Amino acid sequence: MKKVFILLGLSCGLMLSSASADDLKNSLTDMLNQPDTSGMVDLGNINLNGQAKPVLPKTRSSKTVIATVNGHKIIKQDADAYLKQRTQGKVTDFDRLPPAQRPRLIQELALPIIVLNAAKKELSDVEKQAVYTRAWTQKEALKIKISDDQAIEVYNQLKEQSQENNATNSMPPFETIKDRLKMQMIEKTIVEKLMKNAEIKVQ
Repeated sequence: MKKVFILLGLSCGLMLSSASADDLKNSLTDMLNQPDTSGMVDLGNINLNGQAKPVLPKTRSSKTVIATVNGHKIIKQDADAYLKQRTQGKVTDFDRLPPAQRPRLIQELALPIIVLNAAKKELSDVEKQAVYTRAWTQKEALKIKISDDQAIEVYNQLKEQSQENNATNSMPPFETIKDRLKMQMIEKTIVEKLMKNAEIKVQ
C-alpha cells in the first residue's frame, strides 16, 4: 500500500512538472514575440569570449594640424609617417596612440624644427655653407657603391706605384685600409662628377 502511494505521488509530480514546463515555454515564447520596451542596455558589443569589442577612436584627416612648434605646423600626415617608421610599421595612425603617449611623439617631431630654428639664428653664413656641403656630400656618397673587387684593383695599383718609387714604407694589408680606401674612391667619384659639370673661367 505504501508503494502505491509513492507511485501516485511520483506520477502527480511528473504531471505537475510537465504542466509547469509548458507554462514556462509559453511564457518565454510570448516574451520573445513582444517588442522590448524595458530600456535595458544593448549588449551587442559583447562577444562570445566574454570580452567587450574594442571601440577604436575616430581618426582625423591627414591634413589636420595636430600641433604647432614655434608657429610651425605639424600635420597628422607627418606624424603618421614618423610613427610608422618609429614602430617599424606596427602603428601607422597618430590618433590610435593613447593620449598619454602623444606628447612624447610630438616632442620627437618638434626637436628637428627647434634645432633648425636655432641653427638659422646662430650659425654664420660660412658655417651654414659647411653644413650644406657636408649634408649634400653624405647624400651623394650613399648613392655610390664600391665593391671589394674595385677597391682591390686600386689597392694593387697603389702598391705597384709604391714599389716603383722605392717607397720605404710598405703598403698595409688590404683589409686594414679597405673601408678608408673605399671612402677615398667615393670622394674622388663625387669630385670628378662635380668638375665635369662645372663651368670654370679663369680671368
